[in-house]
Amino acid sequence: MQKVQPSRAFSGERLRKLRKEAGLKGSDIHRATGIDQRTISAWVCGRRLPNSQSLALLADAIGCRIDDFFTEANDVA
Repeated sequence: MQKVQPSRAFSGERLRKLRKEAGLKGSDIHRATGIDQRTISAWVCGRRLPNSQSLALLADAIGCRIDDFFTEANDVA
């Protein structure tokens, strides 16, 4: 019998938390990645989702793993 893996979803709140824990502002992420601050804000607020290339840039700038931006789909944070 095959195990069902729980669904994982990108969490803008996790992005915000990781950024703050790293002592970074949105403008710092913009400078490090070249990603527009409005786009980053849209991700944090849940209006848009980042693509895989953007996730890699974010993880590198913040100093975390891409997986750290994801939570179980039924988790709030």
